[in-house]
Order: sequence, then structure tokens, then C-alpha cells
Amino acid sequence: MDNPELAVVGLTCNVVGVFFLANSIRFREPRKALQDALGVESRSLLKVRDTALNNMQVMLGFLFLTTGFLLQVVAQWNMELTTLLLCLGIIVVAGAVYAVGAYSSRRAFRKMLREFFRSQPWSFQDDMELTKEIGEALGVPHGKDMTVEAYVHSVQKALGVQNQPRPSSPAERARRIALPGR
Repeated sequence: MDNPELAVVGLTCNVVGVFFLANSIRFREPRKALQDALGVESRSLLKVRDTALNNMQVMLGFLFLTTGFLLQVVAQWNMELTTLLLCLGIIVVAGAVYAVGAYSSRRAFRKMLREFFRSQPWSFQDDMELTKEIGEALGVPHGKDMTVEAYVHSVQKALGVQNQPRPSSPAERARRIALPGR
């Protein structure tokens, strides 16, 4: 028996699933994307910031698409549902799941930043644009009267790397390696 209401609910799930899939851009592991973004090539967090969110959107998209297709199969059976309320419920649940996912992906991103900068030395004063991005991601406030050193210290404190040594240049490392007795 055909149940057009359940088929409409299934199609609504499909639309929500396609929305999540369309919003996801990257399929890389977030830590790898962070290392790539902070490596030699591009030194910007813009490519990395939403990687965890995109991964969550891919999973949600497939979940909703699968649910939608299954509901369309079940629609062939005779089931009574209030179609409009169920469709609205799906949209509300999708919005709530998205909000929770967006919040948790921001937390995961901050955690990855802290792990990355704790694992290797970094000169925050050499690239103030990137330092500002990191500060914004961590919620570090900066004012016009704040010195560069004070802001860098605040960012380092938020990352948990206050006393980290300044990285040396390749020339300095070569000179230290070449010194006798070392």
C-alpha cells in the first residue's frame, strides 16, 4: 500500500541530507589539514577552521539520506503519520544537531590548535596575521592599545605555550651544529 505522507517525510530527510553534503567541502583528517595549513605552503587557518564541521556534515548528510531512502521504502506500507509535524520535527532535529556539531567542531579545532603548538616551537611574532587568526579562534581579545608582545603573550597563554623557546632559523641551527663541543 502506498503512503504518500511517509514518502514526503523521506524526501524531506533526503533534502536535509543533501544540504549537509553540499556544505561539506573537505574530507581530510583535521589534524593533517592543520599541519598542512601551518606548513611551508600556506600559512592561514581559513582552510582548516571548518574541517571538523565539514566531516560532521558529511556523516549527517549520509545519515539523513539513508533515513530518507528507508522512509520512502517504508512508505509503501500503510502507516498513519502527521506529515507536516514530522517534517518540521526533522528540520528542528537537524538544526539542533547542526548547532551541537558546530559547537563541538569549534572546541575540537581549539584543542587541535593547542596540541599542534604544544608539540613544536613556533614564532608567533614572525606572522602576526596568523597569530591574530589563532587569537580569534581561541577568543583572545585584542585592543588598539595592546602591544604586539602583550598580544603574543596572551595567545601563547591561551595555547598553553607561554615559556616555549623561540624557534631558530636554519642558519642558526647549522651554526650551532657546526660549533665544536656540541
